[in-house]
Amino acid sequence: MSSTFYMIFVADTLGGGPGMYLQGLTLIGVLVMIQLGVQTALDYPTGAIGDWIGQRWIIFSAYLCYAFAFFLTSFLTPTTPFVFFILIYLLWAIAASQESGAWMAWFDNNYRVAVPDDDDRKSYGVFLGRTGMVIQVFATAILIPGSILAVVYGRQWVFLLEGFACFFIAFLVLRLVKDFPEVSEARERPTMDEYKEILKSGISFLFSDPFVKWFIIGGTLASSAIIVWGNLILFPFYFLYLITDVGVSSFRTILFIPGVFSEERSGIWSRRFDPQKWIPRFRLLQTCGFLFFLVLGLVMIIFPPIAEGVTIIEILLPFTNIVIMDLPQTFILPIVLLLCTFIITGLFSGFAAILTQRLLLDVIPNRIRNSVYSLMPTLAMILALPQIVIIGFTIQNFGFPVSLAICATISLVGVLMIRKGLSYPVPVPEEETWGVPKEETTTGFEVVSEPDFDGDSEMV
Repeated sequence: MSSTFYMIFVADTLGGGPGMYLQGLTLIGVLVMIQLGVQTALDYPTGAIGDWIGQRWIIFSAYLCYAFAFFLTSFLTPTTPFVFFILIYLLWAIAASQESGAWMAWFDNNYRVAVPDDDDRKSYGVFLGRTGMVIQVFATAILIPGSILAVVYGRQWVFLLEGFACFFIAFLVLRLVKDFPEVSEARERPTMDEYKEILKSGISFLFSDPFVKWFIIGGTLASSAIIVWGNLILFPFYFLYLITDVGVSSFRTILFIPGVFSEERSGIWSRRFDPQKWIPRFRLLQTCGFLFFLVLGLVMIIFPPIAEGVTIIEILLPFTNIVIMDLPQTFILPIVLLLCTFIITGLFSGFAAILTQRLLLDVIPNRIRNSVYSLMPTLAMILALPQIVIIGFTIQNFGFPVSLAICATISLVGVLMIRKGLSYPVPVPEEETWGVPKEETTTGFEVVSEPDFDGDSEMV
């Protein structure tokens, strides 16, 4: 509900009051660095805990931390001590580190038990697309109501509401998120030795095979540009062109509506593509990919966001004075260009994500799946931290186009590494083990040929 205006609210508060978010961006950068640093330190260990005791408990704990973070945010004012802001961002870091990879690990572990006959993982891709569609529906449906509630009752009231919602979700997770009996039985009673073994196995797995090393590290480098975009550029960029909370929410709602259909279609259409051939191509074209950043940089050069004297076109809720949509008249053309860019690249993002998961589902052993899924964002954040410092400096001194060009270059290097990884044969684990090995063994691989798609005529 508050994703549109959360960072802007914190920046306003740090800057001294409403409309002062640019003055607060420097301190926002400090908070983001603290959050990412703590999240980086905790991400992999908490992922290993998920493999150790089960994802259910780690997700429950994550949503409790989210709830406390929202509650504390609702009490922020321009006079609040900075240490209070640090506490909130520490809670965000702890929550995000616990949730990271947990949902996907829980789903993948149980999917392999529930659907053993899906050999080529095409049905898996379709299911991912449909679940993505459901998530997109809810994400879209909540944006404008969240902004309207913020306008009518205030942003802090929305944060309070979200805190209660996270508490509810946390206890819902305890009741509903469970493993199939086969998965539960495979996980032996937790011991500290097992936890240490999982910690070591996850890291050693990363360097166990050339495909794994280049594919995962390249993917994390490309993802690091997404972290920089989401934490430093995204919402200031939105507000430069759309100016108001309602304007940003309206834009994101319009943007998310086609995303609902593209998420569902990407799961079905991805069956036509060979992952090893098409993942690098889709990564180049995806949202927060090489082409995406170049297009946004060109838009900012051709249509510089100058807000002085801008006329706002407002659309009201019938029979009320509540604004449900507003657009700056001067920026309609660049907004349309941005909208088209997000929609088109979003479709390629869906393809890239589903094809990537189709490969990783059978490459990563269940025993360390949550650990590896958490290790990937950990590496991405480690790579993103110096970028945030550099991009923060370039935004202040050289502007957004130069910063976007740097992000484009980083994403391109990541894609080239992914392409190199895909030039090696795809490995598969020789066996699945959950507990500490009874004998001294290491995770081994056998080399298999490229995936067989049974001569599917739809394959590109």
